[in-house]
Amino acid sequence: MQSAWRVVDCTEMDGSITYKRGRVVIDSRVAAIKPVEVSLAQTAVLLIGQRLYCSSAALFEMAQYGVSVMLCDWRGVPVAALHSWTDLPTTVTQRQLAQSQLSAPRRKNAWARLVQAKIRGQAACLDALKKEGGGILRGLAASVRSGDPSNIEGQAAREYWKRIFNEEEHFKRIPGQGIGRNAQLDYAYTVLRSFAVKAVISAGLAPPLGVNHHGRGNYFCLADDLIEPFRAAIDYRVAQLDADAYVSDRAVKQVLVGASNQTFDSSGLTIPSAMNDLAQQFGMYCEGQIERLHVPVYGGPDEEG
Repeated sequence: MQSAWRVVDCTEMDGSITYKRGRVVIDSRVAAIKPVEVSLAQTAVLLIGQRLYCSSAALFEMAQYGVSVMLCDWRGVPVAALHSWTDLPTTVTQRQLAQSQLSAPRRKNAWARLVQAKIRGQAACLDALKKEGGGILRGLAASVRSGDPSNIEGQAAREYWKRIFNEEEHFKRIPGQGIGRNAQLDYAYTVLRSFAVKAVISAGLAPPLGVNHHGRGNYFCLADDLIEPFRAAIDYRVAQLDADAYVSDRAVKQVLVGASNQTFDSSGLTIPSAMNDLAQQFGMYCEGQIERLHVPVYGGPDEEG
């Protein structure tokens, strides 16, 4: 059984992985980079990119040790996984079992904290843009209850969207509209979601088992839950673009992609790092290692209360 939750990310590497006495040897084709040996007994997940050769012997031994191997596309987003069929109680297996057995009260409490963080982040975004409404949103965030039965998230969204782009007449947030602000938001959110997918997979969580999102056609419900507190950071960068800027413009794309790599909160973590931490936190929350899900808030400290 693995003694630690360790993720080895080789998605950007050009080289090879071979097996050597309980370890994998990761060797780059860049001569100046020395080979690295990684203990399989201390590894939970290994991410492989498209430019990496992995020997069948290494794959076999990773299966024997219960290491989950994730195959990633050119963006580093996992598209498939190799899981062990051995009787070894792997960290991934244990975590997903705990996730599937998460009680309704704990699931609802987690969703409330995600919603609170999302709304407080929206308030911070309005403040940063010198828009009115931050106080209203903070008041709504404080009224969120377990499971958000009153749909405070929806109420906050109506207040938020009518203020963030208030200088643009008749703006409505319509996903998939394909023009103007909606196209900019859709593109940036897609990039953001790719980081959320990677964080969920790296944490050994079952993507279809969401906290609030659900649906037969969505394999990444959990990613769509955990992404919520990070949206306001994207909105802030989008609001600084010209309303008519085309997503097809390379410079605009660079801004939108860069929005997902910005520093997120007072801890100094970037969005991908903060997402990874949140996914790991959720895994520990499912396992009962922590009693409360700690959710980062855009522009500020963790959630109150």
